[in-house]
Amino acid sequence: MISIDGLSPEYVLKADAHGLKIPTLRRFLTEGAYAEGVVGVVPTVTYPSHTTLVTGVWPFEHGIFANVTFNPGLPVESWYWYAEDIRVPTLWDAAQQAGMVTASVSWPVTVGEKSVKYLIPEYWRVRTANDHKLMEAISRPDGMLAEMEERLGPYIESTDQGVPGDRIRTKFSLDIISREKPGFMTIHLAALDHLEHETGPFSKESDETVEAIDEMVAQLTKAALANDPSTAIVVVSDHGFLPVSQHINLMVPFVKEGLIRIKDATASTAPRIASWDAAFWGAGGSAAVMLRDPNNQALKARVKNLLMKMKSDPRYQIARVIEQPELAKMGGFPDAAFLVEMNPGAEPGYGLVGDISTPAPGTGTHGYLPDRPEMRASFFVMGPKIAAGRDVGLIDMRQVAPSVADILGVSLPSAKAAKVAVWQ
Repeated sequence: MISIDGLSPEYVLKADAHGLKIPTLRRFLTEGAYAEGVVGVVPTVTYPSHTTLVTGVWPFEHGIFANVTFNPGLPVESWYWYAEDIRVPTLWDAAQQAGMVTASVSWPVTVGEKSVKYLIPEYWRVRTANDHKLMEAISRPDGMLAEMEERLGPYIESTDQGVPGDRIRTKFSLDIISREKPGFMTIHLAALDHLEHETGPFSKESDETVEAIDEMVAQLTKAALANDPSTAIVVVSDHGFLPVSQHINLMVPFVKEGLIRIKDATASTAPRIASWDAAFWGAGGSAAVMLRDPNNQALKARVKNLLMKMKSDPRYQIARVIEQPELAKMGGFPDAAFLVEMNPGAEPGYGLVGDISTPAPGTGTHGYLPDRPEMRASFFVMGPKIAAGRDVGLIDMRQVAPSVADILGVSLPSAKAAKVAVWQ
């Protein structure tokens, strides 16, 4: 199962309209089954989505609520790196229990994933040579990554290195495929998401990245089929993308309202949160609003009143304010009081002082609510006994894991969504 981060189905389904040369991905349309789109999760960002792809349940159930954990005032982001935070069984668990050899390269939320025999998790810190030591310590089996680096060169940790980073991830994946011959493997290619954030979806740079990734998918497919001609190849993504032209600073009115108190800037530090009663938990084009005391009804009413004033003010570009319990019914952010979704073209910012709006032309993001067609993810599958040329229509992201489990012939009873009809 190969994840192409940020791959809208339009890249493949309408490749000719965009002038894209992607023969391998296009093969799935005639030789395999495919979805017109995959309706994602709340929020439509990488880590919750990838966890739904391997569990078949919403973030509300699996426990990975955003890319980063909620830590207002912390000067660095703390990501959901660790597999122990996943609350339900995964496809790796099911495959291992069925006696399969499992492997994974750069899949989110896999640090410490005990069900993966050959593991290079997604993780980064300071992006220096010291990170190699860290990656060697958290990859398994012990010594595997160091030995691979002696033969293949340095592994890259960060996901923001574009196509060169994906080529390295592909090279290490090919080595594991050829040497260890896993029965189930997950691979995360992140370059497209990086380029779409920088240059927007369907930009020249993003299109060139999709074409480069198509070559990598061809290499991975060839290697997997060389091991076992009965292998099924599943290509998925986590979300779509929208172009962005403005960053909207949502924090300033919370500071002015006294809901956030700040430490003033010094010669060496920017302003920081000193204390808070309500704060934002960012997720791309949306943001959850957390209350320090969720049971304080007066505080909740005060925050709601402020949010509705902001929504009525066109400067803030707020499309929707979702309140509990409706938010929990959508499967995301069970502990948040509200979710703010921005208008398409606007992305929330979190500076504590400064202008409300700053231009960000030519960029892109995701994280908007999954009912927006532009947020739809991808699902393609090709292999023996998979129906050729079958369009399975619009599916729910929770259907991917039980469908992959069915292809593998393993049991994942916690994933209760219907399987996709991909068989001949």
